[in-house]
Amino acid sequence: MAESKKEKKSNNSLFIIVAIAVAFIVIVFLANKRTPIDWITNYEEAVKIAKESNKPLLVAFYTEPRNEMTGHNFRRTYNNPKVKEYIETQFVPVLINAKEHPDIARKFNVGYFPSHFVKHPDIEKIFGPRQGHDPAGLFIKEIQILLDKLNEFIK
Repeated sequence: MAESKKEKKSNNSLFIIVAIAVAFIVIVFLANKRTPIDWITNYEEAVKIAKESNKPLLVAFYTEPRNEMTGHNFRRTYNNPKVKEYIETQFVPVLINAKEHPDIARKFNVGYFPSHFVKHPDIEKIFGPRQGHDPAGLFIKEIQILLDKLNEFIK
């Protein structure tokens, strides 16, 4: 038995709705696809790489379980493509779990999480901290201030 015009129209409408929903899901997925920063978790290795590449270190401290601010940084700020590009072109990125490496956390006098510091591998002076969560644009601006202080210091 042939479908009526009403049934065909209903099937076509359903197909269009499903196609739009699938397209929307694909677009949202692709828009939110993030490539995380290539963090180095071994501080000594990062210092060596920083010396070889002539870049300063960006040292980020966190703890597990992650607090709300650290969670925001991992989900939003660090996954932002502009933040990733900025960090990876300007720094050797180091991610340190303060509970696993309390000696390094003490060296940087870390008291809040997340905390970010800028450090030249050949200089003892540490610039920072930048504490807490910032949206991507503000994060870049605040870390750039620390980098500018380092560059001014080594002139």
